[in-house]
Parts: sequence; structure tokens; C-alpha cells
Amino acid sequence: MTNTMATNPEHLGLSIPSRPKYLQLVRGMVKKISGTIGMGDDAAAEIMLAVVEACSNSIKHSYKGQPHGQINIFWEITQTELIIIIEDFGCQWEPDSLAPRDLDEIRPGGLGMHIMQCVMDCVDFDCSSTLRNQVKMIKQLGKKP
Repeated sequence: MTNTMATNPEHLGLSIPSRPKYLQLVRGMVKKISGTIGMGDDAAAEIMLAVVEACSNSIKHSYKGQPHGQINIFWEITQTELIIIIEDFGCQWEPDSLAPRDLDEIRPGGLGMHIMQCVMDCVDFDCSSTLRNQVKMIKQLGKKP
């Protein structure tokens, strides 16, 4: 018997307006997907935090807090990886300009990029297009080879 997920990954998507109140839908989707693929609660919570941080960056930096934008979140589930892509169509921004603050500095905010990079196995930003910004995050599933 062949594993069809290995040859045919599962694809899911969610599109939300660029409003913070819709981040609860993103949280719910991440939780459901994580449970569906058998991920533990702690790992699911970490991934949820990373995805919400990426969406929050879109709201804050691409759309500058304006509610007219759209954020698309795509999930690709394979036998070995969970791939998450967040894209928006707002202003270009430079991911390097959001360098995480010193972890010893106690104040709110400024840890989103650090959280994403700590939680996920791979985080890649593509903000070079004038048409869209994209962050791709990968989490390895199961044991690494």
C-alpha cells in the first residue's frame, strides 16, 4: 500500500482581511490542522504563534494597519513537512529592518521574527516583488532523517 500523501500533498488555504480581529480564525485553522496531522498541543501552539506573528507583520508593515488588505495563508502537508505560506499584497518592506530586539531588553513587542525563526525549521521572506510579500515557513514532521 502506498502513502498518497507522499506523492500528493494536501493543500489548504484561508484568506482574511488585514484586520487583527480575524487573527482568531488563523489561530483556529492552525489548531485544527495541527490536530488533524497528529501534532502535540505544545508544537501546535508554537506554530500558531509563528503564523499569527507573520500575519501581524503583514497587517502592521505591509498594510500599515489599514483594514482594506487581504492576507492569504496556505498550508501544504506532506508526509515529512508542514509548509505554511503567508502572502499579502501591501507595501514592500524589508524583513531585515525588523531585526529582533535584544532578548535581555524587557518591553513588549519586537520578538515576532525571533519567535518565527526559533519555532520553525525554515523561514524565508520574499518581499522583493512590487505585487506581493511572502513568508514561507517549514516545520519538519516526525523524526528527521
